[in-house]
Amino acid sequence: MLIQPRFTGVRISMSKKESILKTAARLFASQGFDATTTIQLAREAGVTEPLIYYHFEGKADLFTRIIHSTFSEYFSRIDALENNPASPFEQIQNLIELQYDIAQEMPDEVQLIASACPARLIDSEDICAGNVQKYRRRLMDYLTRNISAGIESGDFKPIAVQETAVLILSLINGIVRYSGSNIDLDPGTNLRQAAVDFCRRSLMCDSVR
Repeated sequence: MLIQPRFTGVRISMSKKESILKTAARLFASQGFDATTTIQLAREAGVTEPLIYYHFEGKADLFTRIIHSTFSEYFSRIDALENNPASPFEQIQNLIELQYDIAQEMPDEVQLIASACPARLIDSEDICAGNVQKYRRRLMDYLTRNISAGIESGDFKPIAVQETAVLILSLINGIVRYSGSNIDLDPGTNLRQAAVDFCRRSLMCDSVR
């Protein structure tokens, strides 16, 4: 006799829930939160509208969960970088490459944050405001710590730490904005390597490079 595996319904339900979240991220990013209806979301996710309300309270709940999970994934990867022993420049290179990885792996979620969060920062209680503030603080701490360490070791030029950290943070933020743009580049263009090389020339002493 064939025995059906237990909790099959739960696994199917979780798969549908994930499909709803991914579809919501794509639609919110491409056409905007207000322009997306739950009817459209249900149709494109291949579920019924009542199933959306079974798992989520509505569009606002979907938006909140997408923003929360995306930032949580990003912060967990920052934690991993900080726990990985490397030289100061390697740490900065790893951060730049992490930004490209996140943009490629989660393009809809990243574009949603880039397009929707700026207008929400005025509300300190909004899900975007707290996470963006934490993002800026984490990256500035990470960058200033590694720039200072590089100067102290003699690997980096005697540069202004805070100002340089802000410039690199601006470069990293530009990666996010670029990921959702329609800029055409020549085939073979490697922005990831170009960003790393730019920082290497800007930071490191000639004798070390």
